This record gives sequence, C-alpha cells and structure tokens, in this order.
Amino acid sequence: MTSPANPLLFGSMWLIVTALVFLLPLLPALRELYSRSDADALAIDPLDNGRTDYAAQRMAEQLDLLETMPRVAQWRYDDQGRLMVPRGQGRLMARTALPVVVGFRSQLRTLVSSDIVELQANSVVQRVLHAKSIHCLGPAQLARLTSAERHIVLSPGARFVRLSAACIFTWPLKRSLSFPLPELGTGMPLTRLQRRHEGDLRIPAGSIVQGGLVITGNLLMEEMSVVVGHVKVHGNAILAQSACVQGAVFVQGDLQTKGNNYVEGPLCAGKRLHLGPDSQVGDKDCLSSVSAWTIALHASVRVYGSIAAVRSGQVVL
Repeated sequence: MTSPANPLLFGSMWLIVTALVFLLPLLPALRELYSRSDADALAIDPLDNGRTDYAAQRMAEQLDLLETMPRVAQWRYDDQGRLMVPRGQGRLMARTALPVVVGFRSQLRTLVSSDIVELQANSVVQRVLHAKSIHCLGPAQLARLTSAERHIVLSPGARFVRLSAACIFTWPLKRSLSFPLPELGTGMPLTRLQRRHEGDLRIPAGSIVQGGLVITGNLLMEEMSVVVGHVKVHGNAILAQSACVQGAVFVQGDLQTKGNNYVEGPLCAGKRLHLGPDSQVGDKDCLSSVSAWTIALHASVRVYGSIAAVRSGQVVL
C-alpha cells in the first residue's frame, strides 16, 4: 500500500471528517442556539391555587350570562324566586348570579353561580359546577369538578368525583366533632421519627399511642383508641367505633371507619375508602382532604376541605 503524497493534508482531512461526524448530532442544538424556535415558558397563572375550583374561576368570564339567553325567558321561577332549569339543556354552559334549581332529570354541562345551586333527584351536571353553596335533594350526579365557597350538602345516592368546599357533609346534618382528648393538644403534631411495626398491628380499645406509626401489615384500631401522630399502613386499615387519629392516615389497601371517627389530617387509601356514620375529617380551622380509588360516604359525614375519587364516589344508605 502506497503512502499518501501529502500526509499532512491527508491527516487534516480525516480530522475534519471525524469532527463533523461527532458534531452532527449536535446540529439541532446549534441551530436552536442561533435561531430560537422553542416556545417560551408559560406564565404563572395567579388563579391556579391547586384547588378544584380553579377550572371554574378560569372559565367564569368566558361563559355566557344565563339571564341574557333567549331560552331562559321561557323558564319559570319557583315560589322562592329561584330559576328552575328544565330538561333538555345537556349542552348548556353558563354563569349566573341567580339562585338556580336543576330540576328532576335535568342535565347541564357547566354552571358557575355566585348564589346557591340546588340539584333535585336524578339531575346531572357533567363537567364543572361552582356556586356559593350546593345542595343535593336526591341521588344527583355532580360534575367531575364540583366546588363551593361555603358548603356542599350530599344526599343519599349522590355521586361525585372531585369535591371542594369549606365543609362537605352528608344528610342528616349533625354537629361537628372535635378531638376527644384536648389535653393532648390541638392541631396535627410535628413530624417525628415514626416507629416501624413489622406485620399486623392491633391497638387495644381505649389506649393512646403517642407518635407516628409505619405498619408493614394491616392495622386495627379498636373502640375509643387514639393515635397522636401520622399513620402509614402497607396493608388494610380499620378504625373501629370512635377511634381517632390526630394526624394523617395513608393506607395502601382498603380503609374503613366504622363510625363516629375523627381524623384530623389527610385521609388517603390506595383502593377503597369507607367513611362510616358520624365520621369527620379535618376541622374548620384545619382543612384536610380525602382521596382514594373509590369512596363511599355514610350518613352524617363531615369533610372540611376536599374529596377526590379516582374512579367514583357515592353517598350510600
């Protein structure tokens, strides 16, 4: 094999070719450096507070005013001066300053009201519902995003996905609960090093556990037992009658409260969650949240804050 006539020129050419091969993948980045084509960063929306009512606040000004729609002139008012929404309004998206009654088997797509909205039996709101207060008077289907400035009242059979309000409660209405042992202090405790328990754990009736818990198995809190601290359960959890937790509860499996239970912090289950009669989550001075794959609420349940069901939520008899 003969050597090149000019070794220096040959070596320079190979060096240039090698550099081009290695720089070729960087060509898009170099083009972007000298000729910007990417979109600018999105501005922070001042209305985006992470709550369920964000969608309603964003779209409120874009919706038509219900009172000015020609079809509304034919609708009637009840004896309390509330506007009655008839059937056949499945595509209606509007905002209003009037109190509204969504009548029996009526449907709406989106409604934003600055007054009270009442949903009668078998009525449906599909996407967004926001009002000062929302009252269900039967097995209504609430919007996927439902929020209220004050409270949401749920009747037996009501179905929901995401709810947000200062207070969410189910019929019949009863007084708010409070932590049964005020001498232990109020408010959720500061984060501490949690104690780990291997396997299942049973907390005896009437006992008090100070400090957080991490349980690798299942948890059973017997009647009148109390945990002051956050609880994490890798299995399933059952809170018997009047069992209380002054802190957050996170369960990877199913979570069931038997009744008259008080949980001050967030309540979260990876699968099914049942809130028994007279149970309460959060407080008017300490808003909280309830979340699970499916949620069932029994009679006289109170939740201060928000409820989120991945698949479905319902008020059961």
